Amino acid sequence: MAAPDVPSLSPDIRPCCPATLCGAFFCATPGHERGAATRATRTSMAGSKLEMNQDREDHAMSAIDLLLHLDHLDLSVAAPRAAIALAQRLGARLDALYVADLPATAFSLPEAVPVQLEETQRRVAEAQTHDAEWQGVLSARGLAGTWRVTQGDTVQTVSQAASGYDLLVMERSQQRSDAPVGFGSVSRCVFACGRPVLVVPDVSPVAGIGSRVLVAWNGSRESALALAAALPVLQRADEVQVLDGSEMNADMLPVLPPPGLVDWLQRHGIRATVETFTTGPSHAAGPAVLDAAHERGTDLIVMGAWSRSRLAQMVLGGTTRHLFMHGDVPMLVAH
Repeated sequence: MAAPDVPSLSPDIRPCCPATLCGAFFCATPGHERGAATRATRTSMAGSKLEMNQDREDHAMSAIDLLLHLDHLDLSVAAPRAAIALAQRLGARLDALYVADLPATAFSLPEAVPVQLEETQRRVAEAQTHDAEWQGVLSARGLAGTWRVTQGDTVQTVSQAASGYDLLVMERSQQRSDAPVGFGSVSRCVFACGRPVLVVPDVSPVAGIGSRVLVAWNGSRESALALAAALPVLQRADEVQVLDGSEMNADMLPVLPPPGLVDWLQRHGIRATVETFTTGPSHAAGPAVLDAAHERGTDLIVMGAWSRSRLAQMVLGGTTRHLFMHGDVPMLVAH
């Protein structure tokens, strides 16, 4: 059988590009115009790729999610101010979570359960009316986020909610002594949430946060976690001071890749001044860290929390316990 005749292609009608680029496999384009069109298409594609890469970089830089826990509805106090200031510095999303506390002990007396539930529902309904206020606060500062309201055991609820965020912000009252230091809601969330926590003392003035940072480094696992969590803040800080007290853990396996702290800071683009920190007895470290923060005008302390057990810190004293009890500077901690 003779082969069917195949019409010849005109010189001006030749394959030039895939259908995904021009809409058809064949383009009727004169040779010199076709070349120019191809170059223009490649240039356009290159430009689009650059824009896409830039968009990805910008998105990655701002893809930080903060969660602010609220146990009251006053947005003018220390913790909301600190969370807003940090979100502005990091270009982060900021969600607020109000929890109407309903602990398991509320059900220990059956006759009190209806009263407890009614009061909790009232608080939930009241909190839900503050959504517009929160959105107004964020909008005025060029931020985005949501207002979340729920009920339940505070520690369990906050710890579960925080699992999807990069950082949890909580306020710690210096006036209220409803639980021993280390066993209150903030400390229990530090242990339970698996996320770094910005602990804001209610007496903190919070003029700003993350500009002048003091890192209390002792070479422990907890301080390494805090250092890594604070990386976005440290990279944007105007001044970073490191108090290196790792000599106390010199017999332990180093928690940073060799050669150690100074190299790690340099490789992560952090300009820091490192000072050897010796205070004598471990219980003296807390007051010394706080004094150093005050002397340097520090607006944020970065440190590991509860490197020793909470019971040991209650009996023997410790840095975390002292700063939680007496500190007036926000602390970014991790455990």
